[in-house]
Amino acid sequence: MSYSNGAIKTMYIDPVSFVPNGRCAFELDAKKLAFLPNMRLLNLGADNENGPTGYSTGLGAVALIKNCRLMDARTELSALRNVAPYAFFKNVNRSNDINKSNDSYLKRNVLGYEISGINNKVTHVYPSGGSDTAASGATDTAFLDLREILPVLKQIPVLPTATFKNLRIEIEFDANPLNQIFDETGRVPTILRPILAVDYVDDMNVAKPLMDMLSSGVTWNEIEWDNFQIPAVDTSGAAWTATDVATQSKTNTSMGFKGKSVGRLLIQKQIVDKTKEANAGSVLGFGGVASSQALLQEATQINLNGKAVFPGVGGVNRPNAMLGTVVDAYDELQAYPGSNLYKWSKSDDLLDDGNIGGQTAWSCCEIGARVAELQVSISRQNNKDTDPLAPTNNALQVNLYAEVLKVLTFEGGRYSVIYA
Repeated sequence: MSYSNGAIKTMYIDPVSFVPNGRCAFELDAKKLAFLPNMRLLNLGADNENGPTGYSTGLGAVALIKNCRLMDARTELSALRNVAPYAFFKNVNRSNDINKSNDSYLKRNVLGYEISGINNKVTHVYPSGGSDTAASGATDTAFLDLREILPVLKQIPVLPTATFKNLRIEIEFDANPLNQIFDETGRVPTILRPILAVDYVDDMNVAKPLMDMLSSGVTWNEIEWDNFQIPAVDTSGAAWTATDVATQSKTNTSMGFKGKSVGRLLIQKQIVDKTKEANAGSVLGFGGVASSQALLQEATQINLNGKAVFPGVGGVNRPNAMLGTVVDAYDELQAYPGSNLYKWSKSDDLLDDGNIGGQTAWSCCEIGARVAELQVSISRQNNKDTDPLAPTNNALQVNLYAEVLKVLTFEGGRYSVIYA
């Protein structure tokens, strides 16, 4: 919806509480008539004590956010927990042009590629900003549209303060250097105080048509998170020869989505020991926090309410078939040669940073049903890989991000938040 008259005003709000490297909270002024849902987080960034460095190459300064919640007093309206893996996927869920010309500068990541005129490899050419010391004053900060991580804001037309009397945004930060906030290891962030930009309406003639739309309720897909782990397999001993292989399978019954109406289910595979995604002080590619690792001879099957979703015994068992499940569900995906292939031999020949090969290997399933039982099965082939970074043998955390249908209902000036 487009607003173009002078009745729309913008406020810039400082946090009412700010715990350095911990958390912050913003409170919206209940004296205003109504707030619009296009809330933006500004000045998101962090200094460091060592000098110039980039933020996470895939996340940018969004790597600083661990959890985010929209509250009304004690009622949670919307939230996203374990933001980083999902936020990286949504960064890649854009066209290359948008990332190259727009999003990389807003978020300070290095997504958006072109062919280098120097070595004819795929690369991100133009620097998009980074962190520096506080004394230098040269740290670049990021912009984040909160509708990207709080989906209710995409669907609700307005937030009237007569209904939502104590609106509050709460953000928990991630300042752990081991979580690869920057593209160099060992850098300790000092998170800057962010600012919240909100638009509001004080003219009832403008607000009433929007408020009337609430009478029919608001339905949206909340992003909820569950996870399980695949244990490491030690192939370093003499019992494993260079030609030995074995299939490892893991099946997990997710309790996080039981009894809920689930739409798309995104599957992301994360290295448990994130130090394996670093070498000589530099984070390798997108790092261990954001990346979704390709595996050798990987296969994925989903069992929903006692029935297999994917055809065949093994389910989806080819890299490009898995890529197809994501593109079919989410339409857009910025891919590059070897993006979803395990240790592809041509990555260094075609990519300026060969480390990003095999780091964007998600899979997806469109559930489209109420869940009584949901099982996720993943298998991979273990082999004699002496590299410390061997995702097909390393311990993995499998992150499940599901769209869960929720509803805001309104009656008599009150509201309820329920699962559909």
